Amino acid sequence: MLKRTVLDHGPVATRRQLNTGWLFGGAVSRALPLDWDDAPLAADLADPALDDSGYEEVTLPHAVAPLSWRQWDPATWEHVWSYRRHFDAPVAPADRSFVDFEAVNVAATVTLNGHRLGRHFGGYLPFSFEVTEHLRAGDNVLAVLVDARFNLNVPPNLPAPARSEDIDFWQPGGIHGTVTLRAVPGTFVSDVSAVPRDVLDPDRRRVEITAFVDARDHVDSRILTELVGPDGATVASADVTATLSPGVNEVPLSINDVGSVALWDVESPTLYRAITSVCPDGGEPHAHRTRIGFREARFERDGFFLNGRRLYLFGANRHQHFPFAGFAMPSRVQRKDAELLRDTLNCVMVRCSHYPQSSAFLDACDELGLLVWEEPPGWQYVGDAEWRQRAKDDIAAMIVRDRNRPSVIVWAARLNETYDHPDFYAETEALVRSLDDSRATSGTTHGQYHDTPDYQHEVFAYDDYSIHDLPNGDHCPTLLPPRDDFPYLIGETVTSWSSPTRLYRRAQRPEVQQHQAMDYAHVHNKARSDARYSGVLAWSAIDYHAGHVVNHRGVKTSGLLDTFRVPKPGAAMYRAQVDPSRRVVLEPAFTWDPPVDGQTRPGLDNRTPEADWGPGENAVVFSNCDRLEVTLGGRHHATVFPDTTAFPHLVTAPSFVDLRLPHRNTADLVLDGYIGARLAISRRFSGRRDHDVLSVVADDARITADAVDTTRVELSIRDEFGEARGRSEARITLEVDGPGVLVGEPFFDFAETGAVGAVWIRSRGYNESGLVTLRASHQHFGSVALQINAVAP
Repeated sequence: MLKRTVLDHGPVATRRQLNTGWLFGGAVSRALPLDWDDAPLAADLADPALDDSGYEEVTLPHAVAPLSWRQWDPATWEHVWSYRRHFDAPVAPADRSFVDFEAVNVAATVTLNGHRLGRHFGGYLPFSFEVTEHLRAGDNVLAVLVDARFNLNVPPNLPAPARSEDIDFWQPGGIHGTVTLRAVPGTFVSDVSAVPRDVLDPDRRRVEITAFVDARDHVDSRILTELVGPDGATVASADVTATLSPGVNEVPLSINDVGSVALWDVESPTLYRAITSVCPDGGEPHAHRTRIGFREARFERDGFFLNGRRLYLFGANRHQHFPFAGFAMPSRVQRKDAELLRDTLNCVMVRCSHYPQSSAFLDACDELGLLVWEEPPGWQYVGDAEWRQRAKDDIAAMIVRDRNRPSVIVWAARLNETYDHPDFYAETEALVRSLDDSRATSGTTHGQYHDTPDYQHEVFAYDDYSIHDLPNGDHCPTLLPPRDDFPYLIGETVTSWSSPTRLYRRAQRPEVQQHQAMDYAHVHNKARSDARYSGVLAWSAIDYHAGHVVNHRGVKTSGLLDTFRVPKPGAAMYRAQVDPSRRVVLEPAFTWDPPVDGQTRPGLDNRTPEADWGPGENAVVFSNCDRLEVTLGGRHHATVFPDTTAFPHLVTAPSFVDLRLPHRNTADLVLDGYIGARLAISRRFSGRRDHDVLSVVADDARITADAVDTTRVELSIRDEFGEARGRSEARITLEVDGPGVLVGEPFFDFAETGAVGAVWIRSRGYNESGLVTLRASHQHFGSVALQINAVAP
């Protein structure tokens, strides 16, 4: 069981969340020039006296255009959009006030009470404006114009005449992060860099602190940093007295005598707080909190070492796309992705492709022990001088935001899959080193750049989609040999290109489902056989939305999980790579879907029966048990063992069993897993469809009634033993009653999704507490209701 620690962090100040009560005016114009800031229309929309009574009230995070779970159309969001938020200033005004934006896609122009605060470019990182001089008593109007057009000179976008389809992922516009009004004293700690050093030597172990203190005036101040443990006790402290000048002052401190701290590790992610306070003479004190962990992360040519122990980096890439919402999902939902990666897929590493991702997701990585490769926005393109400067700005902002996170072990100083730019990447490498010298740098190459002589960074990363042609005409993924001159890491591998149909969908035939699982078995077995591979990161953890190259109705289906966060049968290999002492796993790499023979029933798969059905002669099962006993139709069918001869390097090797059935056979399948002589796990799959049921299950029984908090509800057709089917023609009707909002559509078609799917439920209004009821109905399966308790904040 993983040790999980949750601690608060961030500046200690008066904070007011501005996530509810926004007024959304819709699209302004698609025809505005890119430098439209000074256009009369922009000034009109910022006017506090503007009549916004016709605007729609929305909650943040928010996407500017309605989205389905499939077939997103960038034409629906590529406009300039108007948002407004009315609020009263605090009764007792602070010395200084700021408005903080977590993320706005793609560019934002912000005004307060008609005063232009500034414009920010880039959709994935936070930005702030000081509003001290512009706040007024009574009604204040914060206006935001969001430019969500693609062809801005902003990474990862390309300038005109490029199209959204020219990069590998859609970028729906909107204010997809939180907005906060922050009040602080005249002198305050704006940021802290806290770097643990020599963590493996208890006698030299320390934390090097740089406090960034923003002073309004010249003032003498005491700066104090305390290291606080998980139990709330102070471990050690350091302080210094400094004369501060107006502006941001960098004040160094060192916390010594920390030899007794526990190390942060993937299995025991212990977190500490560094609380840094400024106490100006005659002024109000202010504190800043940041979380840190003591760990040594080191790449060598014979692998990756965490705290001196070699650790194979078993992981996956993640996009932040969600059905119905784009990027605009709140903290609980973002955190759930980290839990799925760590606990369901057994990953120890995630690559944030191809942009910095939600702070809530990264918080969960810190707490769960999920290592992170963080990447600035970019995809196969480097632009002109203006574009490159914005790319460097992104790199700097990413590092400043996340440099204290113990989970982050790699900074991408090279943009994803770009060709060689030695001068530019020498600059980005130097930039990273100047901001944080405690982590490795990297950046993926692909194709012809495997042997480039101009690689500027510490860890060579390669996106390897090599395949080996088999005699039967199929393909088997493989890996190129590692380079010997750098530590070597596979940034991406295996995609639907490897499949006979080029799509890894749950609704596909069993041979395609199993193909995905075996693709990953082959590449991880190869990588684990050679210590020069630091690890392999799957492409990708979750299906994502794109119009580029191969997709199914606008969804890239290379994920181990589908876009609804439901594991595919092809995820069986990842799900089983865990020691049975931690979790016993038995996962067939196929769904058990007998055909419907000779009759038509509402809600069932009524395809014409084939001569045979079943997952085939070499059906694939992944289990970390010693052996499997297979029962078919009530009779013992086979005893099978993991194939450690063909796959000697995996934690868990696949097992193979002949499961060909004639089309009239409606046999139940029973898989029993034994560890030694002990029955450790049993799975039963029904060969009959007449007892199938509609299942509705929520991730969380409670959410906060703040009009923001949200939880996922999984929908599925399951057999009489509770196992999910892989095919269904059912179309489900959904209704919500009570203080909740359906994030999804009122009808759900299982034919498109392989008999599973999901919607999300959001609390409806601030302090609107009570039971939210989701009712799913179908003419054959009947009605199933689920309740979620919205609890007052």
